[in-house]
Formats: sequence, C-alpha cells, structure tokens
Amino acid sequence: MKAKLITIILIFMIFMSAAFYLEKSTAVRTPKLFATNGESSIQNISEVKALSNGKWIRSFRAADGTIYLRKHLKSTDGGLTVEAQTKVDVEDVNAVPESAVFAKKGMFYALRGRAALEKPGVYTLNAWRSTDDLNTVSSEKVTFYVPEGPVKEPEEGVWYGLYVYRTILEMPDGSWLMTLYGNFEKDNLPIYNQNAKTETRFMMRSFVVKSTDQGRTWHYLSSIAVPREGDPIGEGFVEPAIVLLANGHLLSVMRTGHHFPLYAAWSADGGKTWTSPMYTGLDRGVDPNLIRLRDGRIALGWGRRYREGWSKITPQGDPYYFNYPGEGDSNLAISEDNGQTWVNHKIARQTGSTYSTIFEVEPNVIFYQVDQWIWRVALKARSAD
Repeated sequence: MKAKLITIILIFMIFMSAAFYLEKSTAVRTPKLFATNGESSIQNISEVKALSNGKWIRSFRAADGTIYLRKHLKSTDGGLTVEAQTKVDVEDVNAVPESAVFAKKGMFYALRGRAALEKPGVYTLNAWRSTDDLNTVSSEKVTFYVPEGPVKEPEEGVWYGLYVYRTILEMPDGSWLMTLYGNFEKDNLPIYNQNAKTETRFMMRSFVVKSTDQGRTWHYLSSIAVPREGDPIGEGFVEPAIVLLANGHLLSVMRTGHHFPLYAAWSADGGKTWTSPMYTGLDRGVDPNLIRLRDGRIALGWGRRYREGWSKITPQGDPYYFNYPGEGDSNLAISEDNGQTWVNHKIARQTGSTYSTIFEVEPNVIFYQVDQWIWRVALKARSAD
C-alpha cells in the first residue's frame, strides 16, 4: 500500500512538472523594459500588458477615445484595461502596416494594402466606412489618380506598386491628406540593402494624395522624397508618416532601410512642396508614427530591428535578428522644435516587429502598442521656453 501511494505521488509530481513546463514554454515572452536616465522626457513607463501571441498588429482610436486592439478587443481607459468588443474586426481593417485609419465624430474610414492597377494612372483599393460611430461598417471601392504611377502589376512575390501607409490627416480646409509609398513608372534605382533584395527590386518614394470627397477619390498632390543616385539610403523613402504642426506646417518622417536612418521633410504650403529630406539622427529606424501632443511637442514612435552592437560580422548574423520576437527595440522620440531635433527614449527590447502605434490618451500620457504589448508612458511636463 505504501509503495502504491509513493508511485501515485511520483506520477502526480511528474504531471505537475510537465504542466508547469508547458505553461512556461507557451507563455507570451515579456520584453525587457529600459530604465529612464540621463536626458529624458519620460517620467515613468507602465508595466507591460501582453494581449496574446502575434505580430504586425495595429490598433486604432475611435472618435469617442476607445482604442480598438487585436481582433475583437478594446480599451476605454487608455490601455489600463482591455475588454471584448464585437463592433469591428480590427485585424480585418488594420492589422498590417500598409493601412491607414481616420476617425472623428460621425466618421470612421479605413483602407489597407496595395492599390490595384485599373489602367495607367488610375488605381483602386477597398475601404471601410462608418457614419454611425462603428455601429455599422460598410465596404466600398475607392479610386486613386496618380498620373506617373506604375503601368503594370507586380510580379509574384515582388514588392512593387503603390502602398497606403499610416496617416490620414484632416486639414483646416476640410480636405484629407494621406501618405503612401511605392514605385512610380520612372523609379528604377536598384536598392542598396541585401536583406530586401529578395522582395524589392527598386527604391521607392514617399508621396501624398489628397481627397475633397471624404476618401471616395484620391488625387496625387506631391512627392515628399524621391531617391536619387548616391543617396545614403537602402530602400528609398518608405513608410511615411505626417503630422500637422502648431505653426500650420507639415512634418513627415520616413524609413530608408533596416540599416539606414530615419529622414524628415517639411512642407509650408499644405503638402504641395517639401524641403529636401534631412537626417534625423535616429539610425536603423522602421515604421515612424507621428503625433502632436496637446502641449505642442511632437512624439515619434519607431522601431529598430537591428539594435546597437550588431553588425554583419557578429556571430548571430542576419537570420538571428529576424527570429521573432528578435532583439530589436521599440523607441519613443520627443521633439520640442517641430522635428528639427529629437531626444530619444528606448521603451523596451525584444518587441517583435517593433512596428508601433501611439496615442496621447491623457495630457502627457502616451499609449504605446507594438504587436501584443502595451505600455503607458508618462512624460514630464514640457520645459519652459
């Protein structure tokens, strides 16, 4: 009897050990938070919230302040808590980086992906629209007019064409501006980035389209930045974001490749013309996300897949840094001079894609989301001028 009891106890212990190991091995990986020290605009960073495993997840904020998250989740308190919702499938309209969302009272509008060629200069894309605060959402086809755009569809597996990206911005006159990147017909400079050669043939440009009918049709307005022979960039100017500054000018920040800096450009005439792109001082950057804070400062969420200390001769090599969740870090940069200079803050390391979404949810409090992780970042008050 005693031997039988010991056997039962041993089996139970083995079972519990296995269950513990399984739980540990399938748990969501927790990124390493960075300490705030030195020159910093950050007061504190909240603890990480992990939604579930998964990458390339975007979030968006509705007109009432509700933040819609992965699949059927939402937060009504700026990321403090998360609950279920059934209004909209977030992954359907906004999961991939090549997407853009606009929301104000009585209007929700979103689109995603590569614009399909109808005929040279004319392209179409599916969009979502709601005029009753997301109680009902309908789908529609919208048209883009880009006279110098590509005249053929891309080859299978090749990154080529016109891609929606990140920002839809309402201007003071009621018109909408939206950022895209892609290839115009004359854009044929080869890329300078070994990692991207398997998917991208030519360097791309960042550009702006304008709509005066609430997104039903879009017309080419201007190119923010176009790559030229000899530019110190890898993939061209891609993944653009724009923000309207307090002085009425526009600021755009763009990616140029995994191993190359973020660049910035400004427009003083509503996006019709842009300055030459300027080096931001933020290296190896991806996926910029710009917002203007209530106190006038500019916040920039961005990722660095290849962090400092890495190079092509390190033992790990390229594949190591693309193994999800990877070693890259997520960053938040703050500018008090409309993007001329930035003070950068590292939020966390090992954060998957490092493709972020940021909102100011309270004065000087930023909701910061990348893949399945959420932070609330409390900023110090703006310094006196």
